[in-house]
Amino acid sequence: MPVRPPARLLRASVFAAVCVSLTLIGHSAASGATDARAAVLTAAIGWAGTTAVAWVLSGHERSLPTILGGLLGGQFGLHVLFSAVQADQGPPAAAHAVHVGQAAGTSGPRMTLAHLLAAVAAAWWLRRGERLAWSLARRLAAFALAALPAPPEPLPVPDRRLPPHPDTPSRPRRTEIRHSVVLRGPPLVRCA
Repeated sequence: MPVRPPARLLRASVFAAVCVSLTLIGHSAASGATDARAAVLTAAIGWAGTTAVAWVLSGHERSLPTILGGLLGGQFGLHVLFSAVQADQGPPAAAHAVHVGQAAGTSGPRMTLAHLLAAVAAAWWLRRGERLAWSLARRLAAFALAALPAPPEPLPVPDRRLPPHPDTPSRPRRTEIRHSVVLRGPPLVRCA
């Protein structure tokens, strides 16, 4: 069952809100207090980009591996975005370290594990919501179809053949001719 555009936008925006919220909370906790204005602006940019990608992918019900893959991709993109913003707020040496990939508190195995755990938890949560939403949509559609009145019975087609005139003799039917194939045309010329 395809999803109409308003429902797709709602699904995509909820997905993006979960991704951005988890990333914002994780990065704020890992790096300490940051500029609130920059965090809100970064969250808005991340939400808009994630919503656009999720809208393209939200045409129908998705499985847990697909949702997990989307969340991991979204977490990676948002990690890069938030790390770049945090590096711009710090000293110039920290900004250079982000380009190398070793900013203090925002990279490394702990951050990767945090993103992985957040994506797995969110994927499980979103898949449950996805399953419940599609189940509800199917039940509502079945209820709406059951509430519709049954279509009327088609009218019988009248027999347009005229009965034979009583004075006309009836012709006998030959069943052996009914199943034979008649080929018309000139006889085949056989080469000698």
